[in-house]
Amino acid sequence: MELDFLRVRDGGPEARRPVFAGLAPRTDPARGRPGRRRSAVPPPKRKAELELTLATVARAWNVSLRELQAPTRRRAPVAEARQVAMYLTHVIFGISLSEVGRLYGRDRTTASHACQRIEDRRDDPAFDRLLDTLALALESGARSGCR
Repeated sequence: MELDFLRVRDGGPEARRPVFAGLAPRTDPARGRPGRRRSAVPPPKRKAELELTLATVARAWNVSLRELQAPTRRRAPVAEARQVAMYLTHVIFGISLSEVGRLYGRDRTTASHACQRIEDRRDDPAFDRLLDTLALALESGARSGCR
């Protein structure tokens, strides 16, 4: 394979790094630095659905929104509440697992694991009733304000 060289911005003319010919690094044209493929900011509709889900689950589990949205792991009740929020976001709003993971600052596999865990817990009648109640609340909230 043929190598081509690009100059590194701050290194001066001597600082060069090899790049495969024909493959330039992705850059954000506005900033001139490597960019992301997808935006981290959700569209307004998704943001409203996310906020509605987070607020509903936070109230039901008696945890703060700050803890639910934390980028790090938390204690078990907070982790369970976040899993429920991911599950409801996926099931009620029909958002893909990849996008659910992105909305919650997690990976697609984490969102998939959360949905599997919650689906397994639906065998418990009390937990199933709670999820049904939350789903009804989210659906009515989405009809009245999100869409």
